Amino acid sequence: MRNFPEKTVIELRDVSIRIEGGPLAYDIDNESEIATSWKADIKANPNLFDGDFFMAEKADISRGAFDAVYKRTRFKTMMHWKKNRTLLKPWHIFAVGVIVSNDNKLIAGRMANSTSAAGCVYFPAGSFDESDVRDETVDIDANMQREVMEETAIDLADAWRFDSSPYLVTADCSIALFRRYYFDASSQELLSRIRHHIATQVNSELDDVIAVASPDDMSDTTPSTFRTFGDWHFD
Repeated sequence: MRNFPEKTVIELRDVSIRIEGGPLAYDIDNESEIATSWKADIKANPNLFDGDFFMAEKADISRGAFDAVYKRTRFKTMMHWKKNRTLLKPWHIFAVGVIVSNDNKLIAGRMANSTSAAGCVYFPAGSFDESDVRDETVDIDANMQREVMEETAIDLADAWRFDSSPYLVTADCSIALFRRYYFDASSQELLSRIRHHIATQVNSELDDVIAVASPDDMSDTTPSTFRTFGDWHFD
């Protein structure tokens, strides 16, 4: 997988993310550094929580099928991973259900200051957790629906159509799996509904939402995987 082109949209015919027992090698190799880094992280942002997390030591594509093997770890490992610029580290894999309005705009959210990605602009999404696991396999579509609902109160099941195939983009040891969901509602209607939801939340992960109408609407505050997919969508 390291040899696959980065920042390139790849259509997939199937996705399988399995969970394997045993420790994550990255945790063993960086145990003391992870502990020290986490102390600094929670001092800077006491809202952080060291919850369950998954990272993949194996990931590959064969004949359009994506296959990965996860190990269980903790969020503090992810925080250390983000600061570690080496490519000799496990994969962070996540799924993204992209909301598309009937005027062909992509709905993105700005992360709140209480989050580990404060100020970044993402399509609403989140990492996998135990609620997304079915028989030691990750259900990416259940994750997309749950995360979008939690962050926006938009139900992906209400979309009038969606991509039959997921798409993959990789950059900087992150693998994003995208699926677009098309709604019969304008961008302004969707933004209004989501802003109302944000205003009613005590600890919302988002502090605002925007309608992305072109690649120019995404800046360096948007991760490469998201920008690559946005560029491809509007091409």
